[in-house]
Formats: sequence, structure tokens, C-alpha cells
Amino acid sequence: MEDWWQRLRLNRKLVTVDAEERSLLYNRNFAHLWGSQILSQVAQQLLNFALIVRVFELAHHTRLANISVALVVLSFGIPSIFFAATAGVYVDHWNRKVVLLVANIIRGVLVLGYLAFEHNLAMVLLLSFLISSTTQFFSPAEAASIPVLVPERHLLRANSLFVFTMYASFIVGYGAAAPVIALFGPRAPYVLTSAMFLIAALFIIRLPTMRAITRTQVRFIELMASTKDELIKNWHFIRSKRQLSFPILQLTVSQAMVGVVLALAPALSLAVLHVPLQNASQFLIIPAGIGMVCGVILIGYLVRRFTKIAIIAVGLVVAAITLTLLGVTGILEHVANIHHYKPLSVSLAVSLTVAILVLVLGLMNGLISIASQTILQEHTTDETRGKVFGALNMMVNIAATLPILFAGILADLIGVARVITFLGLLLLVFALGQLLWIRREGSSLQDA
Repeated sequence: MEDWWQRLRLNRKLVTVDAEERSLLYNRNFAHLWGSQILSQVAQQLLNFALIVRVFELAHHTRLANISVALVVLSFGIPSIFFAATAGVYVDHWNRKVVLLVANIIRGVLVLGYLAFEHNLAMVLLLSFLISSTTQFFSPAEAASIPVLVPERHLLRANSLFVFTMYASFIVGYGAAAPVIALFGPRAPYVLTSAMFLIAALFIIRLPTMRAITRTQVRFIELMASTKDELIKNWHFIRSKRQLSFPILQLTVSQAMVGVVLALAPALSLAVLHVPLQNASQFLIIPAGIGMVCGVILIGYLVRRFTKIAIIAVGLVVAAITLTLLGVTGILEHVANIHHYKPLSVSLAVSLTVAILVLVLGLMNGLISIASQTILQEHTTDETRGKVFGALNMMVNIAATLPILFAGILADLIGVARVITFLGLLLLVFALGQLLWIRREGSSLQDA
């Protein structure tokens, strides 16, 4: 009888949750914002993949292929170093609806520039830089709009949907790029992503005016000066609290790893799977995205049984071992190719091994990212949260810049598999060092 009652209570809880989720989706303003996010996120990921593939193809017969791809990846990330903090300040003084609308229109127009300049690497990098710079204004305006459009009781579910969309868009965008290129040619992704950005703008038109509470007009120079002062104070504030510095370090390392793997993905696909990246998405891109989504799903189960610190520490060790095994797989594949020992069963086994390893990498990245961001949210206030996350975004991209660039240079010199193996071992040393530090200083992170 008691078991029946417990099941009944659980079923009632599930019905209540489903009803809440339906009521959230019936919120037209949220639905329009979410629809805009889905379109713009998928468009951005599709564009990123198409550019990586295209630049690697153009530079493939030179010794600068991996460096060229690394530069493209950096052109996505570097704008946040310069504009993320400043954009966040401006968003607090502007109508967020206008920011979202204009940002989507600008991105939709800029993407069409690739049609004219896709063979010019300098122009490709410039366009990517401008599009990413525009995104630095779109992202904080989007995040700041959720509490305005959604009741407080639905905020958790609204943010969960946005995080899920962010990871799912990676699968859809990267997975769709290959068939789009194969069916309609290498220029088709530019037309498609432009259309998606402009349709996303139409969703924004349906939103109400969203002016920030602060309407004081501040000149650009004053905003820049205050931003610099805030960044200095934030740096000291973050350094003084281990509950902030620890997760920021983990996020920085994990995102740098993702950036390096993304920059080397075209060369890895050719070296290990012997096919272009657009023909290997089922072994590289889709498993990584599935792993990230699984991380979103599993984190709720894991945090009820383990501390978030333990999840991060173990996740880093597993990610390091997995990255090392991915590099070793590439080295063994290269040796087998030299000795012409390549039966079909070996090629299939290598492909499946790569897919499993990439899935595990995606899973670990998802767990590390979510657990770290949760710790940050738990140890910041409404007054400091935006500033801390703005600083985080900037620090992550600063720290990821050099590894991505050096990885591209080394891959052209000594081979992509050796570089990935070296990075995996380097990450393993860091992860084991973190484990030792946690055992010694874990009491200072007791609430995480």
C-alpha cells in the first residue's frame, strides 16, 4: 500500500511538472524568444562548421591548413575578449528588444559576405570577427530578457530549455552542414544561415519592449572607464573566493580543450578516418553533441549522489584519459596505414572507437561545464552574477587562444594525432594535480 502511495505521489509530481512546462511554452513571449534562440544557435553552429570545412579544403594542399582552421576558430572567440564586458554594460542601458532585433539582422546580412569572399582568408576572418562581435551583444541581451518574460517560478525550466538548446544546436547545426554542402554546394550554408538569422529577427519583432531598469544616459568613454574599473574589482573578488576561482579554472581548461579539438577536427578526420570532416559527422560531430546532451540529462542524477567538486575532478581525469586514447588511436591508425594492414574490420573498429571516445569527451565536457557554472551561480549574488559571468567569458577565451593557435602550428609540423596525445597527457597531469589539491584544500570548497 505504501509503495502504491509513493508511486501515486511521484505520478502527481510528474503531472504537475508537465503542466508547468506546458504553461511555460504557452507563454507567447517566451516561445518567441526561445524560437529566436533555436534558429540563431543552429545557424551559428552550421556556419561555424561550414567555415571550418571550407577553410581546411582551401588550405589542405599547403602546410598551413591546421593553422588556417585555428585562425578561423579564434576569430569566433577573440571578440568576446574585447567586447563581452563592454557589451554587457551597454545592454543594461539599451532596449533589449532592439539589441536582439538589430543583432540578428546584422548577422544575417554579414553572412552573405562569405558568398563574395570565401576564397579570401583575410576577409573570411574579418567577417567571422564581425559576426562574433555582434553576437557579444546578442547573448547578454537574450539572457537578461528571460527574467523579464518568464515568471520566477518558471525560471529554472526556462534556463534548462535554453541550455539544452545550446547543446542540441551543436548536433543539429554541425550534423546538417554536411548534407547541405553535399546537396547544394559549399556556398549553400551561407544562404541558409542568413535566412535563419533573419527569420529569428521576425520572432523578436513579436516581443514587447524590454528597457532595462537603469535609463541613465552614459557616454561611451564613461562606460569604458567604469567597465575597466569593474573588471579590476572583479578580478580581485574572484581571486579572493575559491568557490569562484576553482570553477572558473575548470571551465577555462575544459573550453580550451573543446576549442583545440574543434580546430583540429578536419585534420583528425582525414588522418584517422580518411574522409573529409563533412563525411564523418556520424563519428565525430554527432557523438560529441550527444555526449553533451547526456551530460545535461545526467547531471541532475549525479549531483544527488556526489558533490559537484567530485564530478568536476573525476570528469577532468576521464576527459584527459579519453583525449589521450583518441590521440593514441590516431597514431596506431597511422602505423597500420604505413604497413598496409588495413582490413575493413580494422577501419570499422577505428571509426567506432573514435565515435565512443568523442562521445565520452562530450559527456565529460557537459558535466564539467554544468557543475562549474552551478557552483558559480550558487556563490554569486544578483549584484555580482552578471559581472562574474562576463569576466568568465572573457577569461575562457583569453586562455583558449594560445592553445588553439599552438595546436594548429604543431599539428602542421608533427601531425595531429601526436598533438592530441600530448595535450591529453598534459591535461592528465593537470587533472591529477587538481585531485591532489582538492584532497588537501577541499574543506574550503565544502559547500560545493
